[in-house]
Amino acid sequence: MKVKGKLSWRIVWYSVLIWGATFVLAGFVVLPWFYIALPLVIFWTTAYFFRRSERTFIAGLTVSLFWFSVILALNFIELIGPYYANFPLYFSDFRNWFLYPLVLLIPVVYTLISENSATRKNSKTKHLGTTDHQVQQVA
Repeated sequence: MKVKGKLSWRIVWYSVLIWGATFVLAGFVVLPWFYIALPLVIFWTTAYFFRRSERTFIAGLTVSLFWFSVILALNFIELIGPYYANFPLYFSDFRNWFLYPLVLLIPVVYTLISENSATRKNSKTKHLGTTDHQVQQVA
């Protein structure tokens, strides 16, 4: 089995895009609405990303882990920088921690659902002319 070690700049771009959108949303959206707006932004970014990519579970898991690691690295760089020089302030803000499970879960769940629907479509087209009462078991 051959493993591809190819890095796609598209994956990097979307992870930076999600990180930047989170930063912008945290600055402009009022706090209760942030918890609704951020999942929607991540979901639509994920849906747009997987329009041109394969929608399998392994692809979703790979993308979510890569996005998570890039966003974690960018947040760490932000934490070291002059804006969040206060560690307790950064870790006390729940908006910073809300992003990580969303980035891990939304691409995986999205690809699981789309892979399941693709499997159902394939099985329905495979047995298009038969119904359950027409299928007979051959002994």
